[in-house]
Amino acid sequence: MNLLHRSIKVLSCALLLPLSLSVVGQTELNTTLMLTKKTDKTYLSWSTEVTAVARQEIYRSTSSLLEQAERISVLDPYQQVAEDNNFDPHQDYWYWLKVIDADGKEHLSNLSATVPALSYQPFATIANASRCKAGATFSNETVDCGGVTVGSSCASDAEGQKPVITLKNASVKNLRISASGGADGIHCSSGNCTIENVVWEDICEDAATNNGKTMTVKGGLAFNSANGPGGKPDKVFQHNSKNSTTVLTGNFTLTGEHGKLWRSCGDCTDNGGPRYLTISGVTVNGKIDSIAGVNSNYKDVATIRNLKIKDYKAGKPPVCEHYTGVKKGQGKSVKDKEYWNSASCNVSKTDVTKL
Repeated sequence: MNLLHRSIKVLSCALLLPLSLSVVGQTELNTTLMLTKKTDKTYLSWSTEVTAVARQEIYRSTSSLLEQAERISVLDPYQQVAEDNNFDPHQDYWYWLKVIDADGKEHLSNLSATVPALSYQPFATIANASRCKAGATFSNETVDCGGVTVGSSCASDAEGQKPVITLKNASVKNLRISASGGADGIHCSSGNCTIENVVWEDICEDAATNNGKTMTVKGGLAFNSANGPGGKPDKVFQHNSKNSTTVLTGNFTLTGEHGKLWRSCGDCTDNGGPRYLTISGVTVNGKIDSIAGVNSNYKDVATIRNLKIKDYKAGKPPVCEHYTGVKKGQGKSVKDKEYWNSASCNVSKTDVTKL
């Protein structure tokens, strides 16, 4: 019996079982699909353990039966976020992701549904999921949270809030951070960190902060409301550590209203550089004031490719802006202007397209 037919038998019973059991019968390479519902769009985000991905396909049904589903999208191998905006708002839907590897083998995800009772529960029974709690620290490991929702508090956009999750040379994936509990998001406090398929329901202070060596954000989704728990829209990613890199990839997607996507610290204690940003496949499907702020006097470099921005036109928003960084207590970090193809802004106008 091939994978597709075996999965049909298992997943057709998913609504009769706890959602945590709906992954039984999958292949040993886990693919976790998460769903985020907005008024006019349904966002799907995922992680997969398949390393050599040839293509990916999204299936949708009006029931929990995969055999009744239709293929609604074929995606590039690198993509880890997609949206469905062609649906009946009064109808519930069930979704699956099929990952096809380089050998043609199919790997099927769990089902993910718009049914309210199923939308925000863990998608897999994973031993590590119970460790995914507000205030947790992960060191030298990869922790799969299985789609659980965590959160602590949110004191508007006040500085100095504690992180929800701290990574020390570690990775976290398949996690949802609650709208009212985002605090200071995820901190990469040392080493190399990966944040994969994380959904921020409403950013509080920042979504994530790089205090380590390399912080990579793969896929995932971040929403920010204009008058939500986090107050006035501010930056999404804060970068503090020197001689370090932040990478945004996998079609990481922003929705709602935001200030900056990424900012090199303007006035840190003992501030300096360089700091590096790499954007390779990011979608801004909402309002944003600017994309990247580099400290050109510290020789920061932002490299930007394959960036899509809703209703983009030249200068709106600025894509890469030069600032003069300062040490804390020595004045204010002053913005210069937007640059293209400069020493600090490695981006051409062809690298940015209108969504």
